[in-house]
Amino acid sequence: MTLEEINYIAQTIGVVAILASLVFVGFQLRQSTEQSKQANALARADMGERTMRTFGDNVRDLMVNNEMAEIFRKAMFEQTDLTPVETTRILFYFSLTLHAHRTAFLQVKDGLIDERVMAVFDQNTAWHLTSPIFAREWRRLQRSGVFGASDFSVHVNTRFAELYPAPATTERAEEAT
Repeated sequence: MTLEEINYIAQTIGVVAILASLVFVGFQLRQSTEQSKQANALARADMGERTMRTFGDNVRDLMVNNEMAEIFRKAMFEQTDLTPVETTRILFYFSLTLHAHRTAFLQVKDGLIDERVMAVFDQNTAWHLTSPIFAREWRRLQRSGVFGASDFSVHVNTRFAELYPAPATTERAEEAT
């Protein structure tokens, strides 16, 4: 065997080794990509669970704290006058609820949680806004710039209008059909 033949054989073996390495790297890359997708899915599930836990914590606080439940009942169902302390407590509760909702809104935009989680926050906030005290506070927060003309503010106002259409709008829609 000549040196030239040995050289060609060595080159062929080298090419085969490089191709085998590329196939192996491709296989590793595919596995790595799959593991990344699984880790991302787990992180999203965890993020959704933590976001919903915030919602659940607010509801639990109303359930286990009789005084807070009474204040909430007055604000939501009776629209009776609240003491200054009661007003402070219920508006702080509402602020926490809104900030948890905004967190969920931003997480949906970033693809970290899914729309089903967001729907719970949308419905809850819209329901709260049927109470005059919460509706006034929402308008105040928008005017003060806390939420202002943000995407979140527009989203909440749109969802509220969809879930609780104004009676005049509903009547006009019924007349049109």
